[in-house]
Amino acid sequence: MSTATEISRLQTARNTIRNKMVALGLGESTDLLDDLADEIDGIANNGAVSATVKEGESYTIAAGYHNGSGTVVGVAGGGNYTLQSKGPITPTKSSQSITADSGYYGLSGVSIAAIPEAYQDVSSVTAAAGDVLATKTIVVADGTVTAGTMPNNGAVSKTLDATTSNQSYTVPAGYHNGGGTVSITLETKSATPTTSSQDITPTSGKVLSKVTVNAIPDEYADTSNDDAAAGDLLYGKVAHTYDSVAGEAKEITGSMPNNGAVSKTLDATTNNQSYTVPAGYHNGSGTVSITLETKSATPTESAQTITPTSGKVLSSVSVAAIPSKYKDATNTDAVAGDVLEDKVFVNSTGEVTGTMVDRGTVTQTLDATTNNQSYTIPAGKHSGSGTVSITLEEKSATPTTSSQNITPTSGKVLSKVTVAAIPAKYGDTTGDTATAAYILAGYKAHTISSGSAVQITGEMTNNGAISATIDGLTTTSYTVSAGYTSGGTVSLTNDIESALALI
Repeated sequence: MSTATEISRLQTARNTIRNKMVALGLGESTDLLDDLADEIDGIANNGAVSATVKEGESYTIAAGYHNGSGTVVGVAGGGNYTLQSKGPITPTKSSQSITADSGYYGLSGVSIAAIPEAYQDVSSVTAAAGDVLATKTIVVADGTVTAGTMPNNGAVSKTLDATTSNQSYTVPAGYHNGGGTVSITLETKSATPTTSSQDITPTSGKVLSKVTVNAIPDEYADTSNDDAAAGDLLYGKVAHTYDSVAGEAKEITGSMPNNGAVSKTLDATTNNQSYTVPAGYHNGSGTVSITLETKSATPTESAQTITPTSGKVLSSVSVAAIPSKYKDATNTDAVAGDVLEDKVFVNSTGEVTGTMVDRGTVTQTLDATTNNQSYTIPAGKHSGSGTVSITLEEKSATPTTSSQNITPTSGKVLSKVTVAAIPAKYGDTTGDTATAAYILAGYKAHTISSGSAVQITGEMTNNGAISATIDGLTTTSYTVSAGYTSGGTVSLTNDIESALALI
């Protein structure tokens, strides 16, 4: 098929798309393909639109494409209401809003339980926030539920390494459960020389005990990849996209229905309580629509039933907070081991005295000996000023034709080994793919063969300069003879540009 025939086919497809976009009020009669593509891309994909509305409410369908699986459902009304009874609702320290569950028109009644009896005498409490583990709560003497501020460090595990900020460890203030350790982890590494200098550093959280620098390598490698994408159209619109499986362009025709402005009124009849939005494009002007009462109540020591005024239904009941004279200890969970020894607090079982040991300041120094690479932090509260630490060393090496083992000075560990670049006299042939046929006759070069560099003599023909012209319509290619050319041009006239500019 000629280029001229392809251009004619593209013009026909453009005109079909343009006529449909003009008919929908989304395009102009002079739009080119790129204008039409922008207009189609601007159509919103709303997917499956779903909503539930009550009497007196409405739902506006947004402009754009709808896939046909969404629904707008009305809750039954008009004297045939589906109501829900709730309760008993237990009063809390905060105000609550009681509403009907999804699928109910409203509430037929709400039962409110009496104020809970789970409270404790807090007059003997002496524990304060700093005496209690963080995340644990107690009720202090004034009745306030107070969260502990003592950090719960649990089992603190710390591995020291060669980073500047991680050569020592300060044991944080707070509680430790006795299972934490501070240690160092030794490792050996190897390095293959490259064309740039390398810093061989330990893996995060470790220190080096040895670095093996390999001999200069004989081979190297390189890789790359590509990808592609496609789009969607309104019903009757035609466009072309790339088929990545077949490896060629293909024509596609849009199947998205244009529903325009869809409007629907719901009522209480059995067959009109919901509306399924049809798949396709909607212009955003469609609508769907139902009256309610709210009440409030304050918790008391006796249960209350809140019912709606005659002829109405409840949309919500606002229950006020429990009066401030009540102090609730139900949700406290601190036990004796969570609070510093000899400190008194109250939990849901009553008055309790803390048993957590106060360790004060703990200090320890680690080294590389087998029995001194870690330290177990004892359980209890720590003052935050104890430390655990180590000492490091740096070394350097230059690549040679033989492997080298870089080890630390006796009594030290490596924090870094700097490996110099491969000397300039060595050339990397790993990525070479040339053969004699790709090198100009009479010239020599090196390339890789069976993992090693070899010298080859060129055999490529020298064709000198070339010159040719093609128009892209009747003449679409020019065959260049195999071999080397010293220059010249193969030119494309502007015939095809003039034809494409009119699409």
